[in-house]
Amino acid sequence: MGDTTHIGKAYKGRPQKPRKSRIKVDLWCEILGARDRAVGHIRNLTVGGCRIISPSAFPVRDTIAVVLAGNADGPDLHLKAQLRWLALNPIEGPFEFGCQFVHSGDTVQQVERLLKGEIRKSQALKPVELRAPVYAKFAGGLDAVRTPGAPTSGELRKVYAAEGLDRLLKPDPSSPRP
Repeated sequence: MGDTTHIGKAYKGRPQKPRKSRIKVDLWCEILGARDRAVGHIRNLTVGGCRIISPSAFPVRDTIAVVLAGNADGPDLHLKAQLRWLALNPIEGPFEFGCQFVHSGDTVQQVERLLKGEIRKSQALKPVELRAPVYAKFAGGLDAVRTPGAPTSGELRKVYAAEGLDRLLKPDPSSPRP
């Protein structure tokens, strides 16, 4: 009656640090390997590393130098990185690879500044969503496709104009009287 069975904790795998969020970027860089050089295209970037599309392959686990163009008034950003993986990418370029930065000095702060600038650029470039008519091509040409019974743009302009005129003629009760 006093016997109890002890059940140990279930194995949940190796504890890992959560990944930093990857920022999608569109940056050109120069890649300097031990025996080869190439121009690459950085597709995503974090403080810890990046993913590069390149016409040249480099050996995995080699240390390379990645040179990013700096600001117009500042120097270029030189980063040392270790290649972590290599893959074929026939759609965007022959090769793509992942790099883990080997930081020294203030390179962490330089990458953070670069990321902040890229985030600001991407937020400024987001288009404002405007409702535009959807066009479909049929035998006759391009005709606006709209929901049956929905008002046309001319009818909407008339409604807005009449509503604006009503507001001008009937002052708001909370507005001061002349």
